[in-house]
Amino acid sequence: MVRRRWLAAMLVAGGAWLWWSSLPRTAEELFRDRCRRCHNLPDMSRYRSDEMAGIVRMMRERNGADGVIDETEAKNIVEYLEGLESR
Repeated sequence: MVRRRWLAAMLVAGGAWLWWSSLPRTAEELFRDRCRRCHNLPDMSRYRSDEMAGIVRMMRERNGADGVIDETEAKNIVEYLEGLESR
């Protein structure tokens, strides 16, 4: 019985580790992960940095991305996208 509980605990811990390790770690990974869930990633170099917040806001408000990207994630994505122009 103890052996089964130990095995079950290890399986749960392993599953939690796999889930945690798959989470985006950087703003770039967050952008790629969240935005790719709904569409191919666009070439963001076509846009100016002052357009990025509006694009992310439109995706969340009109295109249903609010179910995929929360407010904090949206801010991180916008900061990442705004920084692309300076690279």
